[in-house]
Amino acid sequence: MELIRLDGVDFAYGQHQVLQGLSLVVREREVTVLVGPSGSGKSTVLRLIAGFEAPDRGRVMLDGQVAAEDGRTITPPETRGISMVFQDLALWPHMTVADTLDFVLGPRLGRDERRQRIDEVATMVGLERHIEARPAQLSGGERQRLAIARAIVTRPRILLMDEPLANLDPPLRLVLLGEIRRLQQRLGLTILYVTHNQQEAFSLGDRAAVIRAGSIEQLGPPRELYERPRTVFVASFLGRCALLRGVIYDGRVETALGTLPLTDALVADGCTVSVVIRPECVCVSEAGAFQGKVEGVTCLGDRFETELTGPGWCVWAMLPQPPPLGSSLRFGVTSAVIVQT
Repeated sequence: MELIRLDGVDFAYGQHQVLQGLSLVVREREVTVLVGPSGSGKSTVLRLIAGFEAPDRGRVMLDGQVAAEDGRTITPPETRGISMVFQDLALWPHMTVADTLDFVLGPRLGRDERRQRIDEVATMVGLERHIEARPAQLSGGERQRLAIARAIVTRPRILLMDEPLANLDPPLRLVLLGEIRRLQQRLGLTILYVTHNQQEAFSLGDRAAVIRAGSIEQLGPPRELYERPRTVFVASFLGRCALLRGVIYDGRVETALGTLPLTDALVADGCTVSVVIRPECVCVSEAGAFQGKVEGVTCLGDRFETELTGPGWCVWAMLPQPPPLGSSLRFGVTSAVIVQT
């Protein structure tokens, strides 16, 4: 069931148009990741859902009810059942972990119930040993956990997260991604998570929405977006790929590289198209139909990303060992995908 819906939303800061006709659906009890480059409008989407801004045109709906529409805020932020984790965390430096959570809960709960809720949430995020520590006494990861604890202690239905792990080193980021996922499943949260990091989108999201210049280019499961991108932008933003121009002929495509097989091609013969080739679809073998020169090799741990070039084309392959620069390798292409330009 959908919990959040944005329909045809336009929004501008003065003369700067940020969102243009943006539509998005976030399902209940799922993690939807909004991914895109800096300045594409990701954080503005969160602000509209939270109620900090109202759309110039279009509507924001929560649980089937209109929350904001055409410049008007109908449901105020404090009654939307939404919590938010900001990129800069915005922690209160003079408050301990316990004080922070107690302040957020406020006087609407009794003292004993507040203490029980504080202890429960602190344990959930691994801060039970730091309950009397202030932010300056916590590590970067612990401060991140406190920001998450502050957001979930009120038991919101919706949690908005604005690049919350951007300032953490990669190993800690992976740990916290796993913990966010476990918390989401345990509490039944609906999360809209903003990032420009494709690894976070693939690791965390049930679905991902790729945003570009204020509009959603594609929405779906992360693997679907990676394997079946609809546009050149989505293909190139979500991982390494070769992009070739080609012409469709008899279920195949003619490119500068040569004739390639297509995956689910539904394009008429004679059409000029863009073709995406992922590194995992390039198979280096002596029996390969093509030959390329090794122009570059990048170590990715247990694999080596190898750049192969020829007249008017460039592809990448993943190899277990690094080939010599300048050498020639034969290879085949197992599949290619047509995208919009």
